[in-house]
This record gives sequence, C-alpha cells and structure tokens, in this order.
Amino acid sequence: MKSRTLMQIVVGKLGNLLRFFLMVFATLNLLVIAPQSAVFAGESVDPSTLNPPPPPQFNPVCERVGNGTICTVNFSDPPFAGGSGLFCGSGANTFEVFQFQTRSVQGRRYYDVNGNLTRRHFREVLAGTFTNPLTHASLSFSGGDTHLHDLAVPGDISTGTEVTTGSFRVYLTNGGSVLIDAGRQVALQDGTLVSESGQHPFNDYFVFGNTSALQPICDALE
Repeated sequence: MKSRTLMQIVVGKLGNLLRFFLMVFATLNLLVIAPQSAVFAGESVDPSTLNPPPPPQFNPVCERVGNGTICTVNFSDPPFAGGSGLFCGSGANTFEVFQFQTRSVQGRRYYDVNGNLTRRHFREVLAGTFTNPLTHASLSFSGGDTHLHDLAVPGDISTGTEVTTGSFRVYLTNGGSVLIDAGRQVALQDGTLVSESGQHPFNDYFVFGNTSALQPICDALE
C-alpha cells in the first residue's frame, strides 16, 4: 500500500471529521424544520382575520401556505332578472331587453405574510336569456371568463389591474350564433379600460357608445 505523509493523514482525518459535523448539522436542521412544516402546512386561517376578508357568502376556506395564506372560494349568485341596459327598436316600439342570468364562481384569493390581499384569481360561468318584453321573443346566452387581479397596494382591492380572458356567446334556440364576444382585456378597478384584443361588442356598446355594436341581438329579438 502506498505510504501517506503526515499531512495527508491529518487532512484525511479532518475531512472525515468535517463530514461528520455536516451530517449532524443536516440532521438537526431536519429536526428543527420538520415540526414547523407540520405546523404551518394546511393550517386553517380564520377568514375574518384577513384584509380584506373574503365575504362569508363566498364560502371561503383559508389555509396557511408558506409565508402567506390562500383562500379558495366557491359560490353562485342569486339569479338575476331585470333590465339589461340594451335598448332596441325605435319610437313606440322601443324596448329594453330583459335579462335573466345565473352566475357561478370558483377561485382563489392570495394573502401575504401580513394577511393583506395581493391577488384574486377566479373563473366565472354565466348562462341565461335575453327577451323582448313586448313579443316575448327570446335568445339564450352562455359564457365563461377567467379573471386575474393583481393589487398594486396589498389589502386595497380598489388598486391594481384586472386581466380578463374568455368568451360569451348569444345564440338562437336552434344553435345558430347571433353574436360572440371573445378575447382579452385589461382594466383598472374603477372600470377604466386599459387595453383589449379580440372582439368585444359589449365594450363597444356600453363603454365606447357604439349603439350599433349589439344590433344583431336587437334584430334577432324584433
């Protein structure tokens, strides 16, 4: 066997000793970290302690995740029945389209280490009918959108931008399409539209005042 110098023997022993201490240190770290992980992983959080708290009617379930909190929400709005804000016809034949709608939402709300809301991410599904109250002619509609709202100021839900992507279709009872609204849009929380791509006839009508944008619905109901 090849002889080793005293320096090589000393270095070898120091190396073994160093490896021993590293193993002990790693083991101690695991013992320290593991209980903390067990405490925080999946720990329930009282929604009312968060800022702002998710509304109780959203059926929030909140859990500690890492240094923050994530709340899942799942709810359906009461059915809406009333005026749509869309007016069709002219003169004595003018009418406001009657709208019946259901809406369901599933999503998550993300809170930071201080319990302040930083992000809302949810999916909504819509379905219903548009009706001419004079003739009772009716059209069906359905759609779904994904919303991603990043708050500029944690905890202040009135700040930041909201990106919405999805589609909305108005169709005849036989399945033919009357109108489609689809694409992506970015808006501030005060409703100011920052940008959009795709086709958005409802924005054209309600935001930009283009009264002909929803004419296909009027034509199908008259």
